[in-house]
Amino acid sequence: MHRISMQMKKYFLLLPILFFTMQQCFSQKVLVNVMLDNKKSSARSDTIYYDFNRKLKWEDFQGKPDLNHFGGAVTASGYAFDSELNYDGQNIYLNIKVYTFFSKLASWKKSQINSDYHLLHEQHHFDITRLGAEQLVEKLKNAKFTSENYVTLLNSIFDNTRKESDNLQKQYDRETIHSIDTARQDEWNKIIESAIQQLSSQVAKAP
Repeated sequence: MHRISMQMKKYFLLLPILFFTMQQCFSQKVLVNVMLDNKKSSARSDTIYYDFNRKLKWEDFQGKPDLNHFGGAVTASGYAFDSELNYDGQNIYLNIKVYTFFSKLASWKKSQINSDYHLLHEQHHFDITRLGAEQLVEKLKNAKFTSENYVTLLNSIFDNTRKESDNLQKQYDRETIHSIDTARQDEWNKIIESAIQQLSSQVAKAP
C-alpha cells in the first residue's frame, strides 16, 4: 500500500548570547555527538515514536480515508532531529538527537482493510523509516563538521538521506505492487525483518 513520507527538520540551536568571535571559531572543528532520542509515545498524542517492541495497530490509523485513492491504507511516518550548539571558550559542541515517528491523524485505512497481512505491509513502511533514521545517524557521525559548514552540511546530509529513504519506500511498494504480489511481499518481509532484528540487537548492546 501507498505511504506518505512526513520528513521534518527541527533545529534548536541554543547559542550563547554573545556566541564567539569569528577570529576564535574560524575553520574550527566541531565536536559532534549524535544519538537516537528514545522519545516515549503518549496515548493522548497524535505521534507514535518508533519502538522495536511496539508494533502498529489498525487503531493507530485515525485519519480520514481518501476513498478516491487506489490504496487501501496510508502510513504517514518520518524521522527528524533536534540539535543544540554550544561553545565553552575552546571547543564547539554540536549535539544531535534523531527520532522516528508515525502520525495517527495523517495515516488512514479504508473500512475493508483489516487483515494482519496488510497491517504488516504498513508496519514495514514504518520499519523502513526507522532504518533510514539509522542511516542518518551513521552519516552524521562520519561527517566532517566545522564552524563554517555545520548548517549546510547538516541540511545536506538530512536531505540526501531522506531521498534515499523515500526511494527505498517507493521500491518496496513498486516491487510488492503495494502488497498485491504476495510472493514478493514475503521476500520483502524477510529482508526488512532481518534488518530490523539486527538493528534492534545493535541498539540493545549499545552503552
